[in-house]
Order: sequence, then C-alpha cells, then structure tokens
Amino acid sequence: MALGVALGACAYHGNFDDPIQRRFQWFSFIGGDDIKAACHPGSVDRYRFVYNGRYAEQLRDYELVGDGAGGAYLTSRATGAYANLASVSLDDPLKPWRWQESRTTLNPAQFKLFIQALAADGFLQPPKTVGRRFSSNNFYWLVSGCHDGQFHFGAWIWPSDDFAALKFPALLLARDQTGMAFNQPHDVPGGEIMGQPGVSQGANAPFNITIHDDGLGGGTLF
Repeated sequence: MALGVALGACAYHGNFDDPIQRRFQWFSFIGGDDIKAACHPGSVDRYRFVYNGRYAEQLRDYELVGDGAGGAYLTSRATGAYANLASVSLDDPLKPWRWQESRTTLNPAQFKLFIQALAADGFLQPPKTVGRRFSSNNFYWLVSGCHDGQFHFGAWIWPSDDFAALKFPALLLARDQTGMAFNQPHDVPGGEIMGQPGVSQGANAPFNITIHDDGLGGGTLF
C-alpha cells in the first residue's frame, strides 16, 4: 500500500551539493518557483530544463538565461545520484554529490533556435500531461521558464510520442560539456517504476510529482 506522505516544498535556495537538502528543495526547483516569482513584463527570458533520468541514476539541469542583448548564457549541470563514496575526502566531504558543470554562451541566432524548438515542442501551451503523476523512477523532462514576461511550464514523460519528438534536448546536449554521458531512457522492472513501500532508500527513496498547467502539485512519497 502506498504511504502517500506529502512532501512540503522547501523553497529552492541554490544548494544541491547536500543530497538531503536537494531532496526537499527539489520540488520547488523543478517547478520553477523562483523563476515564476521573478517573472513579470520586462523580465529577461529565462528557462530551466530538468531531466529526470531516474532520480536514483541521473539528474541533469540546464539554465538558459538571456543576456539582454539577444544572446544567452547556458549553464549545464549533471550528477549521478548514486554517489561514488570512494571519492570522499576530508578536504571536500561533499565531493561525491557535487554536480559536474559547464558554461557556454549563445549568440542571438543560437538562442533563437532554442526559442523556436520550445515553441515547436508545445512549451507555450498547457502541458498535455496535466493531472498525471510522474514517478521519480521514470524518465522525463520538465521545463519552466519566463518567456516574454509570462511564466510557462512543460512536462514530457517517456515513453510517449511527444517525448520522442522533443527538439530542445538535442540542442542542450550538443552544448553540454559536463563530461557525464546522457542516461538514455530504458525499460526497468515494473516494481522499480511503482516503488517499493517500506524499503528505506534514504535520499533516493521514490516519490511522485503531479503535473499542473503552471507547475507542480507537490511531491508524494510512495
């Protein structure tokens, strides 16, 4: 029987190196709460792309922010949630959980390609997955953004035709220099998708999120 324990969304404040803090800020982060709060007419365009490659296997985050002159800055981050504890050191005890990161700039033409891809992917329309629950054991993309002064949210889950047709992932991965290979969607045992109630997995315990037309409805432990 599912536990159905609601997880209150702690406001995201930028520290994801601590896996416990990351877990409880995660819902605010992937819902784009900070982007929504700062989005108003005249705001610089800003987009957050989050790939859940099964939460306990891989997470990827891409922050695309307009530079005010037609171009943009892109920060790419990736982490394998199963930490390599062999890399723990007294100098940097959180090293196994730190994100691998790269940064690059986009000229106006390159930035325009991202905007066109998002439009083609349906980002400016309400998500087709509104009302669905996504498991942290699934593969999915979430995008939150401030576009022309308005907040938008998109969600696509694998397997689906809409997920397969997405255009923006190729643009992101072509500029990703984190050095971490992309965890492609793949079949997993049914029990792993549904979660295993009563089995302690710490910060990697499975959870659900509910998709709303303007963000997330919060997280729920199995």
